[in-house]
Amino acid sequence: MDITAHALASYALTRGFFPRRRWPIAVGMLVAGTLADLDLLSAAFGPSAYFAAHRTYTHSIAGTLLILLVVSLFTRFLDKKQTESFGGLLLPIAVAAGSHVVLDLLQSEGIALLWPFRSARFALDWLPNIDPWILAILLSGILFPELLRLVSSEIGAKDKTPRGRNGAIVALVLIAVYLGGRALLHSSAVTSLDPHSYHGESARRVGAFPDALSLLSWHGVVETESLFCLAEVPVGPGRTFDPENVDCLHKPEPSRELEAAQKTTVAKEYITAVPFPRAIVATTQNGYEVVIRSMRDIAEDEVRHRVAARILLDPNFSVASQELVWAGDVHLR
Repeated sequence: MDITAHALASYALTRGFFPRRRWPIAVGMLVAGTLADLDLLSAAFGPSAYFAAHRTYTHSIAGTLLILLVVSLFTRFLDKKQTESFGGLLLPIAVAAGSHVVLDLLQSEGIALLWPFRSARFALDWLPNIDPWILAILLSGILFPELLRLVSSEIGAKDKTPRGRNGAIVALVLIAVYLGGRALLHSSAVTSLDPHSYHGESARRVGAFPDALSLLSWHGVVETESLFCLAEVPVGPGRTFDPENVDCLHKPEPSRELEAAQKTTVAKEYITAVPFPRAIVATTQNGYEVVIRSMRDIAEDEVRHRVAARILLDPNFSVASQELVWAGDVHLR
């Protein structure tokens, strides 16, 4: 989820559930709900740094507990009058920090939830990276009550409820309903992909990734014994999936160059972290080039801040270089 949505969600949680707390709590919740996205700054240091930092340390359970502690101390510092006990600070800060991790877990990029014990990334694939529907719901829940308050103040009506509380609660309830709908639609898309054969081969693994605008269209990836297939999956009443209308790419044949590339540290780390990794092998003037990309990125047609692994081998299949590169800089398809 983008940082704007996290900030709005934190603000809505403050208004909805902690409306009578003093301003340091609101500030602390806003910081706790967005601080994990400091890992975006790692993109300035290149794809390797970004791959290592993005949605790993700050999005893990351990990292979230550290954020909770740091932000609680910061909020305690802001609360000069100490009207709240330290224990009283923990709950709202924990709600904001936890909401960040939960929302990102619902997306397709994945988070290293169990870092530093496991590097595997977990993703439920319900939400796109930027979800305009969630942004619209949150903005409406925050701004519409302000408009009503202006109107009521003009006619002299008095509202004794905390400012913006009802609008925030309605927005949060609508988001919960929306997430439930997304979950059902994702399950339907996966179910549509699974039972079919693709060019005569049964599916080994399938995945469905969300579209940013349409709730009824999902980007499917199917892995068979020798193929990766991309498909647009319609869901909903009266919409059926056609397994013949897919774009399939062959997996590379087993070879010494592919085996050597897959043994490199970069390839192992990349394959562990991304869904549906596919290797592309090419012969160069100086040996071989092997590029590994996530088929999820290709299905979503996304290259911005997406990473690929590139390994160069000499004619004797020894590793000349291994590195992570931006997917947009990859020329092998």
